[in-house]
Amino acid sequence: MTPPAPDVRPVRLRWRPFRLPMRARFEAAHGVMAAREGVLLQLTDDSGRSGSGEASPIPSFGMGTVDDVLALLDAHGAALLGGAVLGAALPEGGPGVSSLRCALDVAALDLRGCIEGRSVASLLGEDAPASWVMANAVIGGGRASEVSTYGTAAQAVGYGVLKLKVGVGTVAEDIRRVAALRDACPEALIRLDANGAWDEVTATEAIEGFAPFGIELLEQPVPAGEIDALARINAAAPYPIAADEAVGDPALLERILEQRAARIIVLKPMVLGGLTAARAVAARAAERGIGTIVTTTFDSSVGTAAAAHLAASLADGPAHGLSTGEHLAADLVARTLVPERGRLAVPQAPGLGIEIDEASLEVVATAPWREMDVR
Repeated sequence: MTPPAPDVRPVRLRWRPFRLPMRARFEAAHGVMAAREGVLLQLTDDSGRSGSGEASPIPSFGMGTVDDVLALLDAHGAALLGGAVLGAALPEGGPGVSSLRCALDVAALDLRGCIEGRSVASLLGEDAPASWVMANAVIGGGRASEVSTYGTAAQAVGYGVLKLKVGVGTVAEDIRRVAALRDACPEALIRLDANGAWDEVTATEAIEGFAPFGIELLEQPVPAGEIDALARINAAAPYPIAADEAVGDPALLERILEQRAARIIVLKPMVLGGLTAARAVAARAAERGIGTIVTTTFDSSVGTAAAAHLAASLADGPAHGLSTGEHLAADLVARTLVPERGRLAVPQAPGLGIEIDEASLEVVATAPWREMDVR
């Protein structure tokens, strides 16, 4: 994690947990999501300027829970602000750690950007960042008729890339769902995400079954730890294979890079421990000719803004997974950050470029603010 600029030294850390209900239950191979729980974290300097970050682990991803994040904050407290690197006091790994690292990294970048009058995207990359990035729509589990209806609606509001969750039922059921989506949206790019649902034999069967429908890419066809199988599938597949869940484990990431086991790596800041760490992974992947896609983990608009800045700092590539705010029924800001016509505008104000809305936060908060001051 990149330390703050020399004049960016937080003196106060405060946090508050929240729960955001989903508009509808969202189904994927790793489970059903009815709400997103997280912790809003803020860093403040001695001039009263603050930066925000979000720690929202997904338990079904093995990331721990909000209670784990809160326990880490209670255990380490003010020590998180000490030393040359924020969060150095945290354990190397464990439940809640990557999410809390992400929140600290994003909050530090937000604060630094506000002080320097620069966007987070400009802090992350040397080149001028993009002012907007392409985004894909996300379609969860459901019957073929439901999938086609959602795809048609997404295309009607401007999405050209549709991401469908597969691996929830049988391969035959998935093929019917993909066929229905292609029939309803003949001109759309269709990408699929299996969330590691299949063994190698089933993944190969599915990939062949999907091929007639013009698939853009398929994410994580086999479980995270099966890198050799992923590499074999990637070498034989008629369309690009992406690594997602495997990327969060440093040892597995090394193997993916060494073996070029995927043509694309999915960057989730919440999983990788922040924007700085994700940017470093992107650079290493580029050196090996591997592309990257940035996605959220169904975060609030704080996490979505952070992911958008990361995407804007990278070279042009495929559409990014930044439309998940559409699935939230509440947020931490007055107006949820969502794409328009399939493009997400990257906030141009200093830092993250978004403001926490206290009234909105009050509705979804599950406990009062807690804080620690190191002065």
